[in-house]
Amino acid sequence: MSEPSPPDAGRFTAVDWDEFDASDGAPAVPRWLPVGAVVLLAAFGYDYLTADGLPVVMSGLDWLLALGLYTFGSVAVAALLGAPAQVAHYWGQFRKNRIAVACLAFLTAFVTVGLFGPLLVGEPEVNVLYSSQPPVWGSIDTAYVPSCVGEVVDGRCQGSWQYPLGTTAIDGKDMIALLVLGTRTSLSVALGAATIVVPTGVGAGVAAAALGGRVESAILWLAEQLQTFPAVLIYFVLFYWLVDGRLRLLIGALGLVGWGGLARLVHDEIRVRRNEQYAQAAELGGVGEHRLLGRHLLPNVLPSVLSNVTLQIPLFVLVEATISFIQIPVSTGSTTLGDPSNFSWGQLIYSSLFTVGLPAAWWLAGIPLLLLALTVFSFNVVGDAMVEALEPRDGT
Repeated sequence: MSEPSPPDAGRFTAVDWDEFDASDGAPAVPRWLPVGAVVLLAAFGYDYLTADGLPVVMSGLDWLLALGLYTFGSVAVAALLGAPAQVAHYWGQFRKNRIAVACLAFLTAFVTVGLFGPLLVGEPEVNVLYSSQPPVWGSIDTAYVPSCVGEVVDGRCQGSWQYPLGTTAIDGKDMIALLVLGTRTSLSVALGAATIVVPTGVGAGVAAAALGGRVESAILWLAEQLQTFPAVLIYFVLFYWLVDGRLRLLIGALGLVGWGGLARLVHDEIRVRRNEQYAQAAELGGVGEHRLLGRHLLPNVLPSVLSNVTLQIPLFVLVEATISFIQIPVSTGSTTLGDPSNFSWGQLIYSSLFTVGLPAAWWLAGIPLLLLALTVFSFNVVGDAMVEALEPRDGT
């Protein structure tokens, strides 16, 4: 069979993946994906249950991040290798949006720094003598710094390349290290929650559409209830019972509540597309229920799934930063409502605002605020551009 031409970019096109035979390689979920996931889970179990564990030290959060990367990375690689012509067509549509390409480059850097940055920066060291150092382009009144690393000009401490983004106000920790570790936390929350939301939401939506009856009613009722239930409420209820692992609790709460809207969306999309011509033709041709869902209907729901998840990911990042920003009173003073064992942009913003303050050292809060804003903005722009590329409509 000759390779079919890419869909017409001037209108929305429902794709029948049976037009691609095995040699064309339809971008379906690879069959080896569950096998690899089981291997990862087995490695986690061995590491957790045995005394010696694996030679590589990994936390529970690292394992969740690895599972998410494996899942999404495997599907992406399968699509790239299986249908290069279609991927090239979609990329051609996507790159017409230059802002989206720039945002994609930022998100690529965000993921890269979040994954590998902590291996390079390590644990930030306390150096009170060099607290409140300005970034290399800035300066601060010498009244705020115990000792200036850079030059002192007209009573102001100048920034230096020893601390390109400066240091914190109280303990003199390197801002670069804190920002990198905060990036890892944001990436873990985004990918960890999405790893729960996507398979649960898609699976529940497909089950509701396929089984119908009481099962459908029960799933849709549960999905509707979850959409009205705030994830932070689950977090607050269990907060005081967990001293360690609060970040995992937040990820679990976001994932548990977040799949309801996606399940409803997948269910509705499948029900609508079931009445379209290509699906009816497949049924008349004797295609079974499972093949109809897996090869004809579910791949065409992908753009809607991408759109929904893309809108949820920046919300996950914002929720984590906000919770980490909020402080609650304790017997020794105050502590973050987030996970104190993980560095967060929200914690950094709070400590910067209520120590030196913005007028004296605006960059301490300004840089993490800028990173947070760029991350949220980039996810939204890239998500919208992906939907436009996958679902071209009239006039676009």
